[in-house]
Amino acid sequence: MIDLTNFFSNQFSNLRVSFENKKLGSDDCIGKLIAQNINHERDQMIADTKAAHEGFFGKLGVITFNLGEQTDQTADVDKIIADFQTRCTELNAYFIYTKLIKTPLYKVFFPLGVMEYTQRANKGNIENYMEAMVLAITAHTAAAGGEDVLDEFTAFQTNYAAARGMQTTDKGLVTGSRDSRDAAEIVWAKQMQKNLLNLALEFIGQPEKMHLFFSQQYFQQHRSSASEHVGTLTGTAFRGHTIVPEPEVLVHVVDGNIADVFTKPDGTFRTHHLKDGFYKVQFSKPGFITQEITIEIKNNEDTICDVMMEISTQDVS
Repeated sequence: MIDLTNFFSNQFSNLRVSFENKKLGSDDCIGKLIAQNINHERDQMIADTKAAHEGFFGKLGVITFNLGEQTDQTADVDKIIADFQTRCTELNAYFIYTKLIKTPLYKVFFPLGVMEYTQRANKGNIENYMEAMVLAITAHTAAAGGEDVLDEFTAFQTNYAAARGMQTTDKGLVTGSRDSRDAAEIVWAKQMQKNLLNLALEFIGQPEKMHLFFSQQYFQQHRSSASEHVGTLTGTAFRGHTIVPEPEVLVHVVDGNIADVFTKPDGTFRTHHLKDGFYKVQFSKPGFITQEITIEIKNNEDTICDVMMEISTQDVS
């Protein structure tokens, strides 16, 4: 017997599929729709999908339209991170040379030490570190070595945003209002489901045709088993862009089936064990804007996730 209830579940909303994979899968789908749109019969579907994609993910990534495949930018992203880490090491050496390291001003650039920006920098926190460094150098340009240094670190920020396929100015979709982001995701997921059902109706009895429009590798959910590795999520909560540790922030792992934890006086936290997979993590505290970040637990390792807590501007009545 066919379980018809499956058709009422939108798999594009699956939390076990990461934000990044959804973005790649959406990019891929749009490219393949364009590649198969020989007689322009799918112009409206393409326009609607583009609009939903840009509303949720930001601008479209680089697509090879004749094949409909997403260009892999992982190497570019990794290189920018590595170059940023190296440049932070060099900046620290410059502060040692100028003896700024012995002054309180040094803490503006490296409040928790240079290793925060080198050994702990990763895709989950690098944008926060880049932004914090640009703000610090903007405020103290001469101490950092001049305008050329500011331009260099600003370029890191700009180039990283471009490589990730999203604008820094559009970060509201990533770290801003959760309600806005969730609404945009719902619109995107509904459009993708609509595409799937319309194409399925067009190609009844030809399920192999779906490969012409979707790459399921991006939308496969994580499958768990009793023998899987487990890991923990750890990191530090900071206040705004000052990188001042923020204590008593509630850390909630959506669908993680573990108890919530709070950040310690030094802003650090560590969750209970989680099975390998993708999770949405919410960071909240009265007086601050709730942040939500998608993370991946894998390979029996600690996953590092730092977060900037923005003070809420809403009036409290």
